[in-house]
Amino acid sequence: MPLLELRAIGKSFPGVDALRNVALVAHRGEVHALVGANGAGKSTLIGLLSGLFPPSTGSIAIAGREVKFRSPREAREAGISTVYQELAVLPNLSVAENIFLGREPRSRFGFVDFARLHADARQLFDRFGLHLDPTALVGRLSVGHRQIVELARALSTASRILILDELTAGLSTVEQALLFRIVERLRDAGLLILYVSHRLEEVFALADRVTVLRDGAHVTTRDVSGLSVRELVRFMVGRDLSDRFDLPAVDTNAPRLETKVMSAAGSSQFALRPGEILGLAGILGSGRTRLAKSLIGLTSGAQAEIRIGGKPTVVTSPQQAISHGIFYVTEDRGADGLFANLSVLANTTAGALVRFVRFGIVRPGPERTAAADILARMRVVARSLDTPIRQLSGGNQQKTLLARPLLCSPRVLICDEPTRGVDVEAKGQIYEILLGLAARGIGIILISSEPKELLAICHRLLIVRDGRVCDEISPTISEHELIMMLANLAMETRPASP
Repeated sequence: MPLLELRAIGKSFPGVDALRNVALVAHRGEVHALVGANGAGKSTLIGLLSGLFPPSTGSIAIAGREVKFRSPREAREAGISTVYQELAVLPNLSVAENIFLGREPRSRFGFVDFARLHADARQLFDRFGLHLDPTALVGRLSVGHRQIVELARALSTASRILILDELTAGLSTVEQALLFRIVERLRDAGLLILYVSHRLEEVFALADRVTVLRDGAHVTTRDVSGLSVRELVRFMVGRDLSDRFDLPAVDTNAPRLETKVMSAAGSSQFALRPGEILGLAGILGSGRTRLAKSLIGLTSGAQAEIRIGGKPTVVTSPQQAISHGIFYVTEDRGADGLFANLSVLANTTAGALVRFVRFGIVRPGPERTAAADILARMRVVARSLDTPIRQLSGGNQQKTLLARPLLCSPRVLICDEPTRGVDVEAKGQIYEILLGLAARGIGIILISSEPKELLAICHRLLIVRDGRVCDEISPTISEHELIMMLANLAMETRPASP
């Protein structure tokens, strides 16, 4: 008997059918991947299973018994736990407090029993091989370790079905390997893991079977062992996609942007030519983002000096960086990049409103025309410019975020993890966008945790360690060679045992 069975599931929202006649059968002791392009219906399906909203049609059965969830609590009580891509931890609480929030052990006087709370957390960590300090403040942890706290919270309940939604998006290679071991352990213990990921290599490494959604409909369910990557991509997007890109030529005679970053870790010097895509490679925690933010005056204790065919200028603020045509696109669009409750229009033009102001008033006609033009060039799919940005898929949100600085005529665009959390089709579109910008003479600094991505679209690669550039390599090396190089740096960086 299947542990989970979806029968003819449909879900409609005002103006859109998010799911249509979706069927899925999954069993105990199975890793069942759920894949599809942004907008395929994965998030809606997760919402149904998590009790966020009921299906419009069809039914859900667990172990042969039909269930109807009216809340996430009812889904959890039925044995379904979900770990979402977007972090929901409370930074001012400890690791243990986050894991058992609302379920803290109490003393006979009604106070939180912290000794027992920490002991329960340690017991959970020992059981699943998690390396966390129960007393550590979550706000001081890396994104990767915060994600593991989210996973630990889900594992602390009596789950039969565990839904993992893009769990590795912020994890280092070491943390990803730990997650894979945890997932395999849970599968061997008889849990059903519904694994949602845009990283197809993870699907082939972990999953037993895969279900593909496209445009809200079920396309196929297959054994992973009988599929190739090319076949899976074809099921997802309806056609073959190229994984190789022709890089635009770089004018070596054009004036370069030269920069020198000075910090407690030392100094870094590098140059960027117009039309060049320069990759920053390094392990999680290597300081790539810190180095990039130094270029726009956002890193405390660091100072950036830039020179563009003239006298050097010290950048002390983002406003000063923007005045030189240098723009930064954040790695965390949800927390730092987008105004979730505002429209697509407002999010697109937020950095360029001065272009549309006359006599102190924004002219809506020119603003809407400019936004519609740039979003069409970026192939953003939205019902209208007035649609709240939160209703767009991850890929369309990311493309909107990229569109914002383009209204300001940038000379340099710093893109921090621009394809994090987007599907394979949107990822290809973002690559094409970046290559198109480079062809127009915009210099691009690309930070990415995906070696394949860096090797695919960069002219040069800089290796970052401890917040500074330690080496420059050609992207003609193999993916394996780059991974080994970064792994060796990680071993060298690790503190010696006492």
